[in-house]
Amino acid sequence: MPLISSGAYDRFSAIAGGPAADEYGLDSVQPFAVLREVTRPLQPVPLTFARTATPAGLDLADVRLERQCRVMMRRTTESELPMHVLAWWWDLGGGGPHVVGARDEADEKQWSLELDADGTRYSHADLPIVPPRELVAGAAVRVVLWQTTPAVPAAQVTEEVEEAMRHTKLNGVLDLLRGLPGTSMHTVGLVREAAAALGGEIAPVLRGLCTDYLDFYEGLFPVAVFAQDEWAVDGFHSGLRIRRTS
Repeated sequence: MPLISSGAYDRFSAIAGGPAADEYGLDSVQPFAVLREVTRPLQPVPLTFARTATPAGLDLADVRLERQCRVMMRRTTESELPMHVLAWWWDLGGGGPHVVGARDEADEKQWSLELDADGTRYSHADLPIVPPRELVAGAAVRVVLWQTTPAVPAAQVTEEVEEAMRHTKLNGVLDLLRGLPGTSMHTVGLVREAAAALGGEIAPVLRGLCTDYLDFYEGLFPVAVFAQDEWAVDGFHSGLRIRRTS
C-alpha cells in the first residue's frame, strides 16, 4: 500500500450506449461508480471511455521525504546511499503500464533525491511521468523511492522493472483493450483487479535489486480533473506535487 494516495479508479469515466443506456438516461459521461450501479441488473452495456479534450501529461515535482520516514526506509538519511525515483503509469487506451526512470548514467541525478542538512530528501527538478497525450478514462500513476549500492546502476533497476512489467496481469489486460471493438463494466472490473495485484507482482524485483524501497505514491486522475493545473498531496512527514503538462 502506498504511503500517499489520491483520487479513485471509480471516478474514471465512460459513456454508456445501446437501448439500456437510452432507457436509463445515460446519455452523458458518467464515472465508473455510477455506471456499475446502474448497469448491475442489465445485460452487458457497451461503453466508450471518456477522453481528455486536449493532450495532457503529468509531471512529478517537490517530492519531500523527511527524516522521520526512517521508520520505513532505515537509511534515508545516509548520504553515501543515493535515493532514486522510479514510476509507472497507465490509462485505458491500451498498452502499458509504462515505466519511467533513469535510462543511463546521465539521467541518475535527475531521477534522484537530494539530502539536506536536516535529513530531508527532496527533488530538485520536475520529473516527466506521463507524456502529453490524449488520455483515456483517466491516468494512474505509481511512484517508488528506492536505494541500493553504487554497484547497481539506476538504469538497470528501470530496465528490469520494465521487463517484469511486461509479464504482469495488468499488462495483459491493457493489451486486450487495443483489439476490443467495445468494452463493458466487466472489462473495467478486470482492470481494477489486475491493477490491485500489480504492486505484489513488482515487489520481488525491487527486493532483489534494492537494499530498500518505499511504495511512495499512487495517484488516480480521471479525465474530468485535467482542467486543473496542479495537485499538492501530503502524507506522513512527506509530500509531493503533480503538475499537468500539455
